[in-house]
Amino acid sequence: MTRAGTAALLLLLTQLNASAFWFRGISDKKAESMLGEMSADFEKGDCRAVVELSQGLFNEKPPSAIRERAYSYLGRCYETQGSYDKAITVYKLARGLYPENDLFSERLAVIYLRTGFYDLAVPLFEKVLEGRSDDIEGNSSLARCYASLGFLSKAKLYYSRAAILGDFSDLALLKEYAAQMLRKRDWEEAGLIADYGVKLAPGESFFYEVRARTSAGRGDYKAAAGYMRSAIKLAPSDADLTLELALIELLGGDPEGALVYVPAEVPGHNALSLAIRGMALHKKGEGALALDCFKGAAASGEPFIASFAAALMKHPAN
Repeated sequence: MTRAGTAALLLLLTQLNASAFWFRGISDKKAESMLGEMSADFEKGDCRAVVELSQGLFNEKPPSAIRERAYSYLGRCYETQGSYDKAITVYKLARGLYPENDLFSERLAVIYLRTGFYDLAVPLFEKVLEGRSDDIEGNSSLARCYASLGFLSKAKLYYSRAAILGDFSDLALLKEYAAQMLRKRDWEEAGLIADYGVKLAPGESFFYEVRARTSAGRGDYKAAAGYMRSAIKLAPSDADLTLELALIELLGGDPEGALVYVPAEVPGHNALSLAIRGMALHKKGEGALALDCFKGAAASGEPFIASFAAALMKHPAN
């Protein structure tokens, strides 16, 4: 090839490369513009527009950084629309492409928690917390997963971290934490959380209920009755609390006190009321009246209470 031919070829190649670069630049600018539209639509809550724009955006084969942001908008919009299968697909793909971005692991974990796949959510939340151990939502979410799986000691650890990180200021979290500690029969921890709850929301009956149940769990029925009375003052229309107080009085050895709270007719709670009343009457030595109560409870049609009352008829509690 002559020098002139070589020079012409180099010039042509240079022009082709410049042209390719130029057109790639146009595509990048278009992708950036489309991403800006996606962001604006996402902020407005227009997820239908976000989904539609994403199709065109990905066809432009945008740079990695733009795709990363687009996946986050698209995934969260699928969540908003309730299309969890599509959101999972997006987040799994994005996790593979951007493993250093915890957002995709976190959103995937949230979906698994929301849909009851707790065992799948656990390792994802753990991964998120490796880099953000002070993340309150991550700790509380992992606690919920472990609690739902029945691992209450592990749940306690993460509930505790979330509560401490939030300076015990999240009322809903404290209620959840206390309820799980009652379930665990961890009376000390449940009582501690109840104390924080009473200080935070003194008008809430819930934490007095927790105090009552922790005291009853420890066998201190006198204290339990006092706390339950405080709860009833704050929620006087809650018939369940009244019956619970009656049972506490009975367990504490005061059948007369129990009878005060279990009249023969309690709307919506007749079967349980009759069963407790029967046990209190039996404690007082009034066997015939107690038997009538047990018969009424056994005929109530409520499976658990009916079976319990039938057993009491055969083997009355002493």
